[in-house]
Amino acid sequence: MEHFIVIAAAVFGAALGSFANVAIYRLPREGLSISKPRLSFCPRCKETIAWYDNIPLLSYVFLLGRCRHCKAEISARYPLVEAICAFLFGLSAYHFALSGQWTVFVISCAFCLALVIITFIDIDFRIIPDVIDKPGIAVVPLLSFAAPGLHLGDFMQLLGWLGVKWQSSQPFSWSDRGLAVASSLFGILIGAGLTYIVGVAGKFVFKKEAMGFGDVKLMGMMGGILGWQGVIFAFFVGSLIGAVVGVSLVTFARRRDSHIAFGPFLAAGGILVLFYEAQIKHFILVTYPQWLAGM
Repeated sequence: MEHFIVIAAAVFGAALGSFANVAIYRLPREGLSISKPRLSFCPRCKETIAWYDNIPLLSYVFLLGRCRHCKAEISARYPLVEAICAFLFGLSAYHFALSGQWTVFVISCAFCLALVIITFIDIDFRIIPDVIDKPGIAVVPLLSFAAPGLHLGDFMQLLGWLGVKWQSSQPFSWSDRGLAVASSLFGILIGAGLTYIVGVAGKFVFKKEAMGFGDVKLMGMMGGILGWQGVIFAFFVGSLIGAVVGVSLVTFARRRDSHIAFGPFLAAGGILVLFYEAQIKHFILVTYPQWLAGM
């Protein structure tokens, strides 16, 4: 049964990966929307794509990577996006659905889908569409109300540091849910504020824009899901990933005129923290300092 749930989630993720491809292509382009035109079409010949040519992953293989009508090459990105979504949905099922956290599972899938869409749009156009991050910022506190377990513990820890004692209950009480909403709002503030401060500092030092406002809104949305601690670690991990591939914050700021987007690295950091926050925290705060002390 566990294998079935993970596989079913992956199949559903591949199907929504097809939707993600539509959103990635249409959202940044004038005259197009998610719902108009209603059916998918070939970007080159504009012919409508039949349902049997639009089966996630499989159609690309059956068509040998070419449009049935004009024989134009289909970008390998299409099956790549579908495969990524399938993997992330399966991973969400493994981490959350199998332990009975179905609400968190649904939220996790929606969060991952949004980040995949944002990633590829940012790569192509260096923009993060408002139609995703602004509604996301508005909705995530409500999601925290529905699933207080997202990051309620982070805010309870913060209250403990302030000397306020709070004992959560199971099932979650109305007070717990209210506190979860406050936690989400605080995460939005920390995520957006941290990114904005880094952007202002980078602009002051390098005399050019270091962080776009889209990155600020993206981190705000991520903070609403991950919480204040999670979004800080996501920012750190995203910056580290950027550095590993040669795009650290410093080089990003200096090369803003080139085709480099920082949103995908932030999104990757957010996804890693979503699934492996405890392990990441332990490595950064415990394992790595111990390793340095033993050198």
